[in-house]
Amino acid sequence: MRNRALPLIAVLLLGLASPAWSTFVPPSNLDPANASIQMNKNFQQDAWLVYTYDIDQTGTVINAKIQSSNGVTAVEQAVLAQVNAMRFEPASRNGKPVKVSADPVIYTWILDKPRIMSAAFAEKYRAAWNLYAEENYDAAFDIAVELKNYPGRNALEEVKFQILAASLFSRWKDEAAELQHLSRVREFQNLAISNNFKNTYMPTDQYLQVLNRVVTLQLNAGMLADAGRTLDQMQSLGRGTDTVNDAAQRYSKSIASLQNVADITVRGELLPLFRDGPGSLKIGLSRQRFSISDVRGRIGGVFLVCGSSEMPLRHPAQELWSIPAGWNNCEIDITGRAGTSLVLHQLN
Repeated sequence: MRNRALPLIAVLLLGLASPAWSTFVPPSNLDPANASIQMNKNFQQDAWLVYTYDIDQTGTVINAKIQSSNGVTAVEQAVLAQVNAMRFEPASRNGKPVKVSADPVIYTWILDKPRIMSAAFAEKYRAAWNLYAEENYDAAFDIAVELKNYPGRNALEEVKFQILAASLFSRWKDEAAELQHLSRVREFQNLAISNNFKNTYMPTDQYLQVLNRVVTLQLNAGMLADAGRTLDQMQSLGRGTDTVNDAAQRYSKSIASLQNVADITVRGELLPLFRDGPGSLKIGLSRQRFSISDVRGRIGGVFLVCGSSEMPLRHPAQELWSIPAGWNNCEIDITGRAGTSLVLHQLN
């Protein structure tokens, strides 16, 4: 089962993984009203974490565990208490109840309050940028690692760290890593925007510059559908500005240059949400037929996700996959061993 709950305030949820076989019936939550984590404003620290859990043969949650977080213990304990209280109709295979594991779940709790870095964090952050200006990128990266592990860092500090890391990987010409860090910036800024926060993490003009760079990275990687969605967001935030016009022109040129290319390829890697955890990769689809090749590692599951519609895809496949008629805004969602590399083909 891949249970995509509607997001609450400042909450992002992933779903449950399911085998692609027709004999498997996924678990179902017996209390949908409590299927999503709930918090109240008693929790005044920004917090984000990744947790995992299993559902045993009786539908009971077991092995719930926080796998990574920014170190806010009160939120961790509240999340685990709610996860352990969930009850399910157990999964079954061939009519017999079976134990299943949930995909890693991301939970983010941020508050609409003035964005201020702590004095200690800000000092390290400035030191890293000074080293960056001196082109001492290795030393700046060492400080970035300290900032990543800074206990109890707030959401602004997380955004600042991600921007620093993205800038370093840009200097090292690692566009995949740069895109990964900028995507994290987008998550926080978009949560603030979607919840109509007065206090976001950067001004709109600065955020448009971030999105403009994201469009460039996505186009360079052949991720046309993802670049199109990013451009749509840019249009909604700053239609007619020079930054948006620049991104739109480059997007149009890329679409035109690839229109007659028989096979648009995207090289990707399954990235983990926490140390030693499973990996995942999501890529938007710009064509109806697609396939995967050159897999180095192990793929556990492949899903086609189109808005609220979703279906598992058998892998490995003997023929091309196709998007069903009427399904739009689709992406392929791949899970498996972290570090697995692959090539996505999108064909005319």
